[in-house]
Amino acid sequence: MSEIDIHPYRQEYIDEIVSGWNASLFYDTITRERFIQEVLLDENFDPELALVAVVDGHVAGFSLGIRRKYPYLTRGLEEQRGWISSFFVLPEYRRRGIGQRLLEEEEARLKAAGTQEITLCAYSPNYFAPGVDLQYPGGVPFFDQNGYARGTDAVSMQRDLFTYTLPEKTAKHIEELAEKGITFHSFSMPYMEKLLNFVDREFDAGWVRNILLALRNREAEDTILLVTDREDNVIGYCMRKIDGHDARFGPIGVAEALRSEGLGGVLIDLQMMEMRKRGIYYLYFLWTHGAAMRFYERHGLKVYRTYQLYRKKI
Repeated sequence: MSEIDIHPYRQEYIDEIVSGWNASLFYDTITRERFIQEVLLDENFDPELALVAVVDGHVAGFSLGIRRKYPYLTRGLEEQRGWISSFFVLPEYRRRGIGQRLLEEEEARLKAAGTQEITLCAYSPNYFAPGVDLQYPGGVPFFDQNGYARGTDAVSMQRDLFTYTLPEKTAKHIEELAEKGITFHSFSMPYMEKLLNFVDREFDAGWVRNILLALRNREAEDTILLVTDREDNVIGYCMRKIDGHDARFGPIGVAEALRSEGLGGVLIDLQMMEMRKRGIYYLYFLWTHGAAMRFYERHGLKVYRTYQLYRKKI
């Protein structure tokens, strides 16, 4: 059997890595440019943790290990945490122990760097999937056998908007809410400070980052919808295009004290209507679970991928 060589990333293998990625992770295919932008140019990229398995001079597998070099918003450096953001062995090289060797070397390097817990896939902000897709053959059994603990399931959801119209009950609810002084409208710059303060207070710092990026790209007016109360305070919002894709929906959030008022349902219905007006005939997002999944199902979205979330203490 040919010798397996595992070593840090080398630029000479970029094209074989991208080709192997697409042959192996066929639900998460990438371009060479996207690999450069989201892997090599990620501020936390470390070639010593991006491991390449080579057999007879050719790429047989790849593991993208990550530790933070720079603080991420309110999470900081997360010194005890590491990620395996992507992992594959090409189909023709499987059942030869390559994946096992690759994983063991990745874990050893992450541990030597100070990692105490590894998270699979769900690395912020540049993740390719929230977990291990159940459709990938062998993925779940492999990580089960290697001591990774299962967390919750997660799903990606979508719906087409070709024939979408605003439901009558939503239009009626908008009128009822207007009588209480609650209104829905597109974002405009006078609401910038109110929106940022609202999201910082009610949600995650990553959501603040999404809004800031939309503002910097001069897309906020086109992609963010607001709901305001009688005093013109922001009490909810939703947005799309957080990764540059017009059809990607989310996040969506409503003030905790008002989550029984149906504001979120109006926001998503209005956003779908606005998307259809703009000729965007498809809506999707990558990650939700639990009660939120049922909320989206009520608005016509369906699951198109299911993932197993994993972590491992080392």
